[in-house]
Amino acid sequence: MGILKIILMATALLSLCIGSLYAGGFALSGVGSRATAMGGAFRGLADDASAMYWNPAGLGFMEEMSIGLGGTFILPSAEWNSKGTMFAYNGNPVQTMPGYADKKYEAEKSLRSFPNLFITMAKNPRLKYGLGVFVPYGLGTTWDAYELPSNLPATWGGSPLVYQAGFPKNEMLSSIAIVDIHPSVAYQILPNLSAGLGISVLYGSIDLAKVAFYPDPANPPNPANPLTYQYKYAPVTSDLSGTGIGYGANFGLLFKPIECLALGLSGKIPTKLPMEGEAEVYLWKPQSATLPALKLGGKSDIDTDLNLPGDFGLGVSYKVMPNWIVNLDYTYTMWSTLEKVEVTMKDPIVITSAMSISESVIDFKWEDTHRISLGTEYKMCENLLRAGFYMDQSPIPQETQTPTLSDISTKISSNLGWGRSFGKIGVDANFQYVMFGEKKVETQTATNVAGVYNANSISGNIGLSYKF
Repeated sequence: MGILKIILMATALLSLCIGSLYAGGFALSGVGSRATAMGGAFRGLADDASAMYWNPAGLGFMEEMSIGLGGTFILPSAEWNSKGTMFAYNGNPVQTMPGYADKKYEAEKSLRSFPNLFITMAKNPRLKYGLGVFVPYGLGTTWDAYELPSNLPATWGGSPLVYQAGFPKNEMLSSIAIVDIHPSVAYQILPNLSAGLGISVLYGSIDLAKVAFYPDPANPPNPANPLTYQYKYAPVTSDLSGTGIGYGANFGLLFKPIECLALGLSGKIPTKLPMEGEAEVYLWKPQSATLPALKLGGKSDIDTDLNLPGDFGLGVSYKVMPNWIVNLDYTYTMWSTLEKVEVTMKDPIVITSAMSISESVIDFKWEDTHRISLGTEYKMCENLLRAGFYMDQSPIPQETQTPTLSDISTKISSNLGWGRSFGKIGVDANFQYVMFGEKKVETQTATNVAGVYNANSISGNIGLSYKF
């Protein structure tokens, strides 16, 4: 009964923390302070409770019951230089998008938090089990970049462009966060071989906002006068949000052929999250000589599915000396399952007599990726010193890159960590810096935004554990 009370209290505490994480963040690089400090090279070691995420077979070699609480704190930074960004009129690029200046914009900065909880039961000689609650995905950025045009050309009298109140401050936004409630079990088949399985109950939240441009069919822009594009294209804002629950699983094997060597294999299956939510779409027409400012459109309940990728990984852990371990991991992630998100609106949103929206397709066209991780841990006196590195490809192609997708290109991570045990209490900490390569999108399409993209993130991870 004492253990059950601990589980219920810890799960309730974590649930209170989870409510703050839906502001978005960068794609998470892993779970657990110790594993993250080693660059996520943990499949072949998997000897703490975070094995439930990396390789559940690692539970099979554990001998103690434990409870652990931890959290990751991320400060992301993203920039988009819109200079040279073009938009299309009758299929032809004509000029910089209306509402955006030829300058560098920065996404809003805020500290993101992602908590986790792990409980292991390892008293049985061969059958071990545990429960984890963690956040495997958290991606997003928020932008206040669109600048409402302030004046008409002099030929129109220089009158101010007036819009109705309520134009969104953050006109571009993305936030995808997934919470995984993860019971796991492992069985030690042989003294040197274990198999594990985990079941995922996934709670997902998604929020996507963007701005597009809609020409007035009765009064189209004049290609001979570029200034007319500034006011004859009315902005259309859209905001789609939803939540849902889905189910998945991960699996693993851990083999120790000799005392100093361990080989790990693990993966997770692709998952579909059915989601329900709401869409808001509005066309903002400025005041003219004959008409007042108009806000056309409305809201509708929506249904959609969010596809999460499966992955497959191999890990090697080698004990160079009794106090020195080196790990190497490879991961293949099937991001191509996120081809698109199809949104069905229960009630069509009528914007004009010629424009009604009953469904929407958000193209992602993401690609499968490879990741290489290298990590080490060295015990010096009672202190555990850790370092890690990983190189991870971005799944986002140029044809669907937008400022709201901050995972812009191949990222390289540098990690430093420390750990120490004080009796039955363990403390772990990690510092991580992730640098993304610059990305230039020169060709504008209907599914991307041209410009120059840069990003990086600084994060820290803290973990506390108690062994029974």
